[in-house]
Amino acid sequence: MYNLLMFTTTATIIIFAAMIVSYSAGRIPMALTSMIGMLALVLCGCVEPSSVLGTIGSGTVVSLVSMFVLAAGLNRTSFIDRLTGIVHRVSGGSFRKVLAGYVLVTFVIGQFLPSTTAIVALVCPLVVSMCRKIGVNPSKMLYPVAMVGVTGAWTLTPIGPYASNYIESNGMLLEYGITDVSFTIFDEMIDKLPVTVFVIVWAIFFAPKLAPDIEAPDSLPDLFSGAARTEKEPLTPLKEAIACGAFAVVIISLMLGSFGLPTWVIPACGACAVVLGGVLTEKEAIRSMGLDIIMIYVGAASLGNAFANTGAGDLIGGAVVSLLGDTRNSYLMGFLFFAAAYIMTSLIYNRAVSKILIPLVLVVSVSMDCDPRGLMRMCYVGTMCSLMTPMATTAVPIIMGCGGYDQRHLVRMSVIPAVLMCAVSVFFTMTRFPCW
Repeated sequence: MYNLLMFTTTATIIIFAAMIVSYSAGRIPMALTSMIGMLALVLCGCVEPSSVLGTIGSGTVVSLVSMFVLAAGLNRTSFIDRLTGIVHRVSGGSFRKVLAGYVLVTFVIGQFLPSTTAIVALVCPLVVSMCRKIGVNPSKMLYPVAMVGVTGAWTLTPIGPYASNYIESNGMLLEYGITDVSFTIFDEMIDKLPVTVFVIVWAIFFAPKLAPDIEAPDSLPDLFSGAARTEKEPLTPLKEAIACGAFAVVIISLMLGSFGLPTWVIPACGACAVVLGGVLTEKEAIRSMGLDIIMIYVGAASLGNAFANTGAGDLIGGAVVSLLGDTRNSYLMGFLFFAAAYIMTSLIYNRAVSKILIPLVLVVSVSMDCDPRGLMRMCYVGTMCSLMTPMATTAVPIIMGCGGYDQRHLVRMSVIPAVLMCAVSVFFTMTRFPCW
């Protein structure tokens, strides 16, 4: 049993390294790399076949596909052109002003919409359309906007969709017998605010300088291009209303909490309405599903499951904890846990990382008799700052498919802001919540 576990752990790490190399080399399509990696994980026993099939049929995949169909339906209307025209007139065609506008819109949407997938899928067609209008490749704008959609979202507690996070955090403290400290409803807002301000400024003024200037991929016309409007008959007013109404109802429903239904049901209903209403034909809906992006996600999610199942994720987290030694420096401890969260999020989807690291934080805090609140925040913030690999968040496969980014581009755009976000977050939060 031990030898089998060592084999699967080693195989997971090797397959991960091979996928990163393939993503960077760009010799074969990224979707094919993901599928080969997924099959290798199954053949090596790193993940169960049922787990992979579960990922393919998961609510996340259904939500992704449905949001793509909804976005394609909206893009079939004249709404995108009209909105693009308004933004173009207001900004005077200035790239910086246009980017600032979409960054701020994305930030505001992120305060209410509890899904980075929905946030990025909502903004992507607008960004692509505007880039076409001002003669700029979408690759210059998609990553900066996605940064804000992932890292800058859910800040304005207590009105955001994760305003109750402090209750879960306090429950974790009690489970480990820590009763002398607790979080308030405003702590998450305060701790994330400096990083959010940094991300907004970085996205507007600095991120475009690191973003590659590459042509949109061939698959883009089937997703968010203007071909659907320019090469087909205009929609009737009724069909325009169906497309815009379905999209608006889905977004508002997600903001309000899906009314107790599974999150994926609402977008799926909206996608069906778009097809039933004649906005898209069945074939057009299928072409708009972004299957290459879905394949990247499935491969990345399977790899994340392998890291969790084989213990490779725990191995990395434990290695970071072992670096603490006898240190009593709050900033060093905060840095190590932020770094662990960021790195692990590049291997495993961010929602799983905190489930691994937070118990480690609490165990270490009890053994060292220190305040765990700052370290817990480092784990949460660190997981929301990583967009370095497709495994980090579903937003990354979306912008890779729409912007044409490969792994080298992601690393180039991510390293410097990651270092700066770490410095800002560690200094601010560990000053508020020192370990001793």
